[in-house]
Amino acid sequence: MLLDGFSLEILVNNQPLPEVTEKVDIQKKLITGPSYTCNEISEIQQKSSVTHFAAVHEFGERYSIRFSAPSWRCTHGSPIKVFLYVDGEYDYSYTDINPTKLSDTRTCFWSKNRDKIYFFKFDPTIWKGEAGDSDPTKTYSFGGPGAVSVYFYRAKRIPWNVNPPPDYDVEPAAIPESKDTRSIKIATQYDVQSVPNPSITRFDTYLQEQGAPLAVLHLHYRPAAFLGARGHNIINPRSWNPPSLQNGRNYISTHSYNDNQVLDVKIKEEPIIIKEEPEDRGPTTGKRRNRGPVEIIVLSSDSDDDDSHKVKKLCP
Repeated sequence: MLLDGFSLEILVNNQPLPEVTEKVDIQKKLITGPSYTCNEISEIQQKSSVTHFAAVHEFGERYSIRFSAPSWRCTHGSPIKVFLYVDGEYDYSYTDINPTKLSDTRTCFWSKNRDKIYFFKFDPTIWKGEAGDSDPTKTYSFGGPGAVSVYFYRAKRIPWNVNPPPDYDVEPAAIPESKDTRSIKIATQYDVQSVPNPSITRFDTYLQEQGAPLAVLHLHYRPAAFLGARGHNIINPRSWNPPSLQNGRNYISTHSYNDNQVLDVKIKEEPIIIKEEPEDRGPTTGKRRNRGPVEIIVLSSDSDDDDSHKVKKLCP
């Protein structure tokens, strides 16, 4: 999906899933709210008139998430900070978008101690039972079930002065069944992989978001059969090529950006900067209430030798 230069895609085997759109029905509740861009000065939102859907053909497949910002919206002195949510959940990480790195691809979440990797995978929804008066449908300040959401913020680099991140668990979302959620039928589960001897380092600075989001994109994913039954012509991209292999295993190298950390990992493709965000988030405006600064954690893996999973610290 593309909105005013900001983009978001879901990929399987490095190929974007087919997408369709439907006009926003103001009579129906959309758990995530609409996608929108925002004027930096007035903070007036320009809401999208359509909802974007990605068509998923098979359960059990790993997927990745690619997002980008337009070059004219960021500079080295005024970068963009991006938060990623999957089914309304995230792992206290953010991505630095700047003129030398306008896009990023995420394949997973991380545990708090960086000793486990949680690769994204499509599987049937885990239902929590029907939502009722005693167990109402959960409200989401950011994202929601059955959707990948990215929040783009203007940011500035400030000195390091942070606290440890909170305790959290990466778990599949259990969704109460209701009229607002019955169409989802597919959710994100995780393939979990342990990281031996993880190591953590701290940078001298981190990015602090400024004001309301520049853009908020929600890409909802649904079974291809469900979207086909709604009248959409869904093409099954059977011509996808498998991931490249090196020595019989998946291998992807990342690239350095802005002279920050470099990751060269045989199991993922993403520089990770981990940062705690306050739990008392603002309403659907996407604003975050400022508290004391919090910790950024970076993990890297360079090779299969004895120094595997050590950190490279390259401070900006």
